Amino acid sequence: MIEIKNFSLFIDEKKILNNLNLTLKTKQKIALLGQSGSGKSLLARAILGLLPQNAITSGEIQSNQKFGVILQNPASCFDGIFTLKEHFLETLKAHHLETLSSDKWGLEEVGLKKEILDSYPFELSGGMLQRAMIALSICIKPDFIIADEMTSDLDCLGVWQISNLLLNLQNKMGFGMLFITHDLFLAHKMAEEIIILHNGEIIEQGNRDEIFKTPKHTKTKELLFENERLLNTPWGDFRGNFA
Repeated sequence: MIEIKNFSLFIDEKKILNNLNLTLKTKQKIALLGQSGSGKSLLARAILGLLPQNAITSGEIQSNQKFGVILQNPASCFDGIFTLKEHFLETLKAHHLETLSSDKWGLEEVGLKKEILDSYPFELSGGMLQRAMIALSICIKPDFIIADEMTSDLDCLGVWQISNLLLNLQNKMGFGMLFITHDLFLAHKMAEEIIILHNGEIIEQGNRDEIFKTPKHTKTKELLFENERLLNTPWGDFRGNFA
């Protein structure tokens, strides 16, 4: 469980997050939805303990979870001078799992062959690197995975494949998931609960279907209205067909 209590964040004296109170339960699938600049990614970094040096915080974040992390733009998350095998070995060493055999590194689960371990990041496509990052996240047997805009660099087919892959892994392994996105389709597909963040504040939180059907906050209504043409089409209302 992750407990966030009265948490505020300032960067260079600018308030980014304002008095957040939030509980993320183990095995729960949550989507953090908000426009660019709402504070989504910095909240994720705060949970992971990876805030920049110029950050000032108040309140507290309590957690005893082991985290896996999946980020956007996977090419920038790998060091080009090391093979994938070296990345896996370094990750496992950091979690005291050096003895874990390579057949348990999660490659097969994400649709990659073992031979890919000898490849350098620049030799692989964005989709393959994203799968490798997912494998890196699950090989440590996480309690919770934070996925921050993980599909932003993929085409439509890649988005569908990778999101399905992560959902299948979550169902199989039972880890909790915080899925950070600005995409309404993905938020509805990936989560059971939705949290709407606007200007650093939680403006709405609750069951996915209830929020999409009967939003309460004005900004939530605006966010849904902006995407109404995508959701309600001549072929039907896609809101009932996300999951």
